[in-house]
Amino acid sequence: MNINNIDSLQLTGCGHQDCSDMHSWGPGIRNGYTIHYIIKGAGFLECNNKKYYIQEGESFLIVPFDIIFYYPDPDNPWEYVWVDFQGDIARKYLHVGPMTEQQLICPAIAKEIILPLFERLCSLDIYTFNRLEARGILQSILGLYADAFPAKQDEAALREDPRITTALLLIRSHYHRPYFNVAKLCQLMHCNRVTLHRLFQNELGESPGNYLSAFRIRQACTMLQMGMPVKTTALSCGFEDPFYFSRVFKQQKGCSPSDYKQHHLPS
Repeated sequence: MNINNIDSLQLTGCGHQDCSDMHSWGPGIRNGYTIHYIIKGAGFLECNNKKYYIQEGESFLIVPFDIIFYYPDPDNPWEYVWVDFQGDIARKYLHVGPMTEQQLICPAIAKEIILPLFERLCSLDIYTFNRLEARGILQSILGLYADAFPAKQDEAALREDPRITTALLLIRSHYHRPYFNVAKLCQLMHCNRVTLHRLFQNELGESPGNYLSAFRIRQACTMLQMGMPVKTTALSCGFEDPFYFSRVFKQQKGCSPSDYKQHHLPS
């Protein structure tokens, strides 16, 4: 999904909640969208005269101005992470994925795929120093939901090897970690390098190493266009050494990160 107007996507809050104390919310309304991802346990959402039972790995969406009430299952209280967001473009992000105003529940997504993004977001000061990085992570979370459960699938997507979807989701979730490489991807997918290489060549026409490197640089381009410093961009994209990042960036884009940033920032 390529939605360029990220300025109209506003991150307004995020957090983690352990409901072993039977914490609940509502009945009430919110003036923005909220996504909850269930880390473990289960609970209930009541909205629009319907009652949903939501379990580990699943997610649910709160829509602006709906009257909602959610609470843990007393026999298995849930623990979840959540993110609040607003903006004109928010509905467009949601409508290419599994959750909309009519479909509030998302099927289960493995924790190792999506939870690292939520954890990274919750670790940031989203209102000051890390505001741009946090907004980029929110964009990645929404993109991950869309990639995991696209609203529409064409015949080519249906023929696609499901393992490549898992691989791409893992890359999206872990690319910012310096230790994440092809060997780590093989470990997470429980396959060897030969199998992974053949999968990427058959489905994407390139090696997993080249794809991972190119993905990191694409994410770096987005961050530089948002005005993020070069060193911060490098660290946010999994490069511990900013000089190595600059060398790889120039190899792929034909210019240094600083020159790219200067050329692409709004005048």
